Amino acid sequence: MNLPADVRVRASGLPSVIRTVEEAIKLIDANLPPDLARLPRWTFARALLAEVMQTRKSRDMKAAVRQLRQALQNEKWLDERV
Repeated sequence: MNLPADVRVRASGLPSVIRTVEEAIKLIDANLPPDLARLPRWTFARALLAEVMQTRKSRDMKAAVRQLRQALQNEKWLDERV
């Protein structure tokens, strides 16, 4: 399922662009160090992304993307350049 807009990431060892919900979930599950993946900002982002996969509702997608972007921003990994 495609995200409404690509999310750009600037961190070594992580994909530079996240285009789908599946890619976002994979980033959290497979690419984050375990200590980071357990933080509430990341567990909440993953839960919201999983919810989007079930409901496919745009309001759920907006909340999930907002939380994913916030978690990336907290780690200083969100690339906001256009």
